[in-house]
Amino acid sequence: MGRKLKFTKEEILETAYGILVREGMKKISARTIAKELGISTIGVYSNFSSMSDLKNELSLVAKNKLLDKVKINYTEFGLLNIGIGICLFAKEEKALFRAIFMRENLSEDFLNEIASDLIDLVYKSFRDNEKYNHLKDSTINWMIRKGWWSTHGFACLICSGFYNPTYGMIEEELKEVGYLIMAQALKINELPDERIKKLKVQN
Repeated sequence: MGRKLKFTKEEILETAYGILVREGMKKISARTIAKELGISTIGVYSNFSSMSDLKNELSLVAKNKLLDKVKINYTEFGLLNIGIGICLFAKEEKALFRAIFMRENLSEDFLNEIASDLIDLVYKSFRDNEKYNHLKDSTINWMIRKGWWSTHGFACLICSGFYNPTYGMIEEELKEVGYLIMAQALKINELPDERIKKLKVQN
């Protein structure tokens, strides 16, 4: 049987995803995809008008995998679930984590869209929790900033291989930091909004 000369859009996207997982977004090009499939670059462009279109669709695959992780109810705390999901994503999907959170060759609009989706999930987790739905938006913004710095740093250590924690270790580490942030947030929530905004400048 002769080699296959024509591939579907889905097959080409699957091949590109394989390259992304193994080598990162920067290695994805019409040439590398065509070489892996044993076809010419024309076969790639017959399904995608440009590499930007292909990478945009590939970015959606990465985004959906991330959102699938952060929407799981690992614990009863929504914000903690998001942090755990991000860290597990860094552990299990290293190339996708680097592409999204280390800004590896993705458009700024796409990265902003992901940030917006995650922030919306954080707000929802607080609004759905009777214990914390009294928190001001300014307080939640403060918590998002502090929580993101610690979670992102922890996840980057995991992704880079400097730290290889179990699920239990991830949950405990994030809980410890989360309790500290929450305790401070409850105090901050009593301050006027103007004072909370000044904290943003001072920090």
